[in-house]
Amino acid sequence: MRKWRSLTALRACDAVARTGSVSAAATELHVTRPAISKQLALLEQDLGCALFERTGNRIRLTDAGQELCVGLKQAFDLISSTTESVVRRSGQGQGQGQGQRVRVLVCRDFASGWLAGQVGSFLVANPGISVEITAEKNGSFRHDEDFDFRIFYGMHGEHPSSLLMESELCRWIDMPVCTQGFANRFLQPGQCVAEAPYFIDNNYDVWEEWCQYSGFDPGGARLHKTLFNETTLCISVATSGGGLAMGDSFLTLPLIRLGELIVPFDAGLISTQTYSLFSSPNVVSSKAANRFEYWLRAAVASYQSTVLEQLALRGIRVLDRSATLHNRPLE
Repeated sequence: MRKWRSLTALRACDAVARTGSVSAAATELHVTRPAISKQLALLEQDLGCALFERTGNRIRLTDAGQELCVGLKQAFDLISSTTESVVRRSGQGQGQGQGQRVRVLVCRDFASGWLAGQVGSFLVANPGISVEITAEKNGSFRHDEDFDFRIFYGMHGEHPSSLLMESELCRWIDMPVCTQGFANRFLQPGQCVAEAPYFIDNNYDVWEEWCQYSGFDPGGARLHKTLFNETTLCISVATSGGGLAMGDSFLTLPLIRLGELIVPFDAGLISTQTYSLFSSPNVVSSKAANRFEYWLRAAVASYQSTVLEQLALRGIRVLDRSATLHNRPLE
């Protein structure tokens, strides 16, 4: 089976190769320098070879990096030319051949943590369809814009709207994550877990629920907490070894598989909240939109199966609130 690499990491590699610096690549892709460096490190670890040589502030491609970037240029040029061809055939939206572009508005965590790394398989399998992904703060629906789909998280029905129809896309598994080094320092037998540093998404904190349903006693209230406004930020900082974070299985599985993060306790809790797909009930979906939704649901289902397999391999129980302390399949 063909293995798909992270599209985000490949884009970062291509940008650094073209611009000649991490800073310039970060500016082009509208992300931070550490984010680019992180993606390069993940890609090099995934491929098992160095792609860049760094001397002071200078960076240049290795032979392996040169080979990869030649292929990336060809691939991204093909995607660009195919997209432009679709636009030309559609008459710039003047009624000819419309429906070959899919516009998706996605909460930032899901966009950067999962969708960006998966959508490449859809683009390759559907060369006549382009996808425009816009990342936004969760719940910012931008009703004045014409999106085929919106993907946000929350309790089902939390975002009532007469303009949109909601359907559940998936649930995730919440589990504490940290580096092995952090666990060796702060989570040894006899140490009080409540005294360890924690990274918390200020919009989503289920630590107390996780403790309740897993039967875990942290030894009191958390004493050292650093707040962020997105889970991906908590996870990103946790990979530096500075704290314990509650990780969404969609966002953390790649890092767990790479060994950059571990699940120090043997329990994960199925979320009560969901990632939901929102669409307009008054608009007939295009063939391109239908293809995208079919692909998205299949990709999510496949990923969920992989999550369960990987957690089982690591001896991690998957808990449901309606079946406390018992393994239960992720629906």
